[in-house]
Amino acid sequence: MSKKIFRDTAGKTGRNWVITPENSELESLGYARIILNGKQTQTEYNNPDFEAALICLQGLATVELDGQSWTLHPYDTLYIPPGHKGKISTDTEADIVEATALTTGNGEPVLATFEEINNDPELTEILGQEGCERKIHRLIDKNLPAKRLLGGLIFSKDGNWTSWPPHEHTDTKEEIYLYIEMPPPAFGIQLVYEDLETPEYLGPVYENDAVVIKRGYHPNVAVPGYPINFVWIMATLDDSMERSWAGVNTQPEFL
Repeated sequence: MSKKIFRDTAGKTGRNWVITPENSELESLGYARIILNGKQTQTEYNNPDFEAALICLQGLATVELDGQSWTLHPYDTLYIPPGHKGKISTDTEADIVEATALTTGNGEPVLATFEEINNDPELTEILGQEGCERKIHRLIDKNLPAKRLLGGLIFSKDGNWTSWPPHEHTDTKEEIYLYIEMPPPAFGIQLVYEDLETPEYLGPVYENDAVVIKRGYHPNVAVPGYPINFVWIMATLDDSMERSWAGVNTQPEFL
């Protein structure tokens, strides 16, 4: 069975690839982590054959690409079409998630600020009910001109389930969950399964762990007294597929 869980993915400074089609069962989706601080204040950047979205988790970062410049604050997202070069730097520290998907095309980068996203009721809302309530921020959606990427943030209430009711999108999209803002002793339990009797993954997840979701249902739950929070990034299985929420199916028992 291919690797499902990648532990402690924020342990290195610089730009480091964590999950790619080469080290997982994913076909196109990738995840890199960019950590900048006093040890390393900048890193070179290029995306020759893939689109990317830079999601700032913490700190402040300056992204310079082909003569243009953007400043990223927490949860700001910069979409970058293929074919750009430059650098990312900070005067203090920065923690950035890079979501990628193989594709063609070109275009100019586009910034979506978290302030804009948080004030848009179609991109930020409360989902669920008692026991599975969470806040969702759709960072990469209709607001950005991506070809294959979708993504966002989930912040649960303490002890609640998310990705509930269980759903899957095996025929249309692949996905990665990256757990954030869950300092010890917080943890969650993640499931990935087609048949609950033989799950592909069932186990604890901690801050900065990442789980690959190629197929199957994938609910998770926080332990009592703590939330489960994560970045989710998705890519359509090929360029011809509509980049939408079509093809997401709820587990029949929970309809």
